[in-house]
Formats: sequence, structure tokens, C-alpha cells
Amino acid sequence: MKKITCKYIAPITLGLSLCLPIYAKTIVSVDGVEVSDSIFVALKQQNPNFNYDTLPEAQKTQILDEIITGVVAANAAKKEGLDKTEEYKMATIQLLSSIWLKRQVDSLSKTVNVSVAEAQTFYNNNKQMFVTQNAELRHIVVQQEDQAKNLIAEIGKVPKTKTEDKVAELATKFSIDTTSKANGGLLSPLPINNNPAIPPEFAQEVLKMTPGTYTKTPIKTRYGYHIIYLKKLDKPVTQTFDQVKNQLVELLKQQKMEGIIQEKIKKMRDNSKIVYGAK
Repeated sequence: MKKITCKYIAPITLGLSLCLPIYAKTIVSVDGVEVSDSIFVALKQQNPNFNYDTLPEAQKTQILDEIITGVVAANAAKKEGLDKTEEYKMATIQLLSSIWLKRQVDSLSKTVNVSVAEAQTFYNNNKQMFVTQNAELRHIVVQQEDQAKNLIAEIGKVPKTKTEDKVAELATKFSIDTTSKANGGLLSPLPINNNPAIPPEFAQEVLKMTPGTYTKTPIKTRYGYHIIYLKKLDKPVTQTFDQVKNQLVELLKQQKMEGIIQEKIKKMRDNSKIVYGAK
């Protein structure tokens, strides 16, 4: 089980009882501060299978010890007047904002729905979003453009039959991509289309390449300067509606809820008196 640290429990120990649901039960009381099992909400979001009641006694003891420490520290902070500081004020604003947003999402999730027909219409109108194309490639990424150019020059000195080996050698020595450098810069299979993790400049270059070739100029992305060697590029495949239906329904539901919340926030801002200070 992931160790629970005070970062999960500190906000509740500062007396913000409004975030406790009415069905919460007290698990410990320290100097009059009652802590309920709703303190585990954040942890359950990360691990839905988490259940405090079914944990071994040793783990329960460890968790309670951390909670008690958090309450003791929070009480000490209040005695020192830290709950009157600007830091506390800002932290409280952020916490209340996150609680409000969560409550909005929880409420909307029970009332907002997306039909299969809506999902089908979206799919039909946006089929390009559901095209997948995998690539097998090696890459080197460095921080400086001049270094990338020098590495490209080194690759150009070897016979074509040795190009991939040279790219792998240089990736192992110089690439700042710690994930792939141990495998000579190998990325396989790498979904190129509609992959938010892949910078568009990188993807566009790969889709223009021919297997067995490498980029003769550095490709700049938010990660640095890349040298790409393309081993293989699969043909594009369009996922069927049945393959993406469940994920698409959930995505459209999330988008609907986000739109409703943003509209509510806009109305609240429009009705608020906002005075800007010094900039």
C-alpha cells in the first residue's frame, strides 16, 4: 500500500469541517479535533480499492500515527497564529476551490449523460481522431542544437548498413531521454497519430520519413533537439466505433460537465466585484 503522508491529512486537520460528508465516521480525536474517514477521499481517488476498515492492524496503526502527527502539527500552527497568515489564507482559498469543483463534478456526474447516438454522431464527424499509426524508431534528444548537428555529422560518416547501430550507440551515450537511452533510443511501438504525448513537430517528421532513413537536420520540440531514425512505419488503422464507444461516451460526458462548470464560473465572475491591485 502506498504510504499516506501528511500532505493528505493536513487540510482536514485545520478545521475545515465543511468538506466532511454527513455520513463520515470519526476515526480519531486529538485535543478535541475529530478526524473522520473522509480524510481518505483523496487517497481513494488515486486507489479506488483502498478500504481503511479492511487493512491489517499494523497498517491502520501507521495511518493513525500519521494522522495524529498532522493534527498535532496543525494545532501547533494555530497556536502560533499561522492560521492568520497570508500563506494560510491562500492555501484555504485553493482548498475551498478544489472542494467546490469536486462537488460540482460529483453532482453533475449523476445528472449529465451522453447517449450512444451522440457518441456515434461525434465519431462519424471526427473519424480522423480515431486513426492510429504505429512507428518503430530510434531517437536521440539533446539540449543544444549544435550538439545535435555534430551527432548527425557522426552518423553520416558510417556506411548506410551501420546507420542504425551508430544511432543506437550515440543515443546510449548522449541522449537525455532516460527512458529510451538504455535501449539505444528505441521507441517501439510508438503511436504517432493523435498521441498527446508526442510533440506534433516530432510526429509530422516521422510521417514524412522512409524506413531506414534518419533526419539530416535536428527536430526541435519542447524536449530539446531530436535526431530520428525510422525503422518501420505501420499503415494507418481506423478504430471502429465499437472499439472506442465506451471511452468516447465518457470523454463527451466529461466535456459536457466541464462546459457547464465553466459557464457557471463565468456567471459568478460576471456577478463579482473584481478590483485589480498593482501589477
